[in-house]
Amino acid sequence: MRLKDIVLIVAVASLLLSSGCIWQDEKVVDSDGDGWDDEQELIAGTDPNSTDTDGDKYWDPLDADPLDPDIPVLRATPTPVETVAPPSQPTPTPHATHAFEITYPADGDSVPRSIDVKGHGGVSGSKVRIHVCTEDEGDDLRPAIGYVDEDGNWKLENIGLWDVTGYTIGDEAVIYAVMTVSQANETRIRASENVTVYRV
Repeated sequence: MRLKDIVLIVAVASLLLSSGCIWQDEKVVDSDGDGWDDEQELIAGTDPNSTDTDGDKYWDPLDADPLDPDIPVLRATPTPVETVAPPSQPTPTPHATHAFEITYPADGDSVPRSIDVKGHGGVSGSKVRIHVCTEDEGDDLRPAIGYVDEDGNWKLENIGLWDVTGYTIGDEAVIYAVMTVSQANETRIRASENVTVYRV
């Protein structure tokens, strides 16, 4: 079994233990059936249980401003028995970036023992932690904590990848970031892709 496989197994187990829940495939839920899933409705500030949040007789995805009843889109509103066809042009919607990735170091980089880890993506204000996996130590959560800024960027400084002694040039470490998003009675944990680096 390769180190990357072990890291993935340990990462999943770590997420399960830290979240206190059973891992399930993320399902897309559209409670009101208007074409926007519940997560997109929460990001846009609309009601996930109402097809027409502002009451202007236009369904949220077809409304230029689904929060202002004075700004409807001039189109026929579908009735609940019809299906909503996707618009020919995507409707711009307010959103947070949920792609969550490490931007430095890059996969395959050679790096010193201690580095700054940078990334992009996530919900502003969310907590970011770094896990480091080495063959000798296994998966280890580092103590540094960072937060996603308003532009979706984050940085954690002085992340020790290897001990001061006991490692040689070329030793492998796999790192990944974990973001905790807390919103309205719900906490979600998202992990980045693994990045493999080598000691210089």
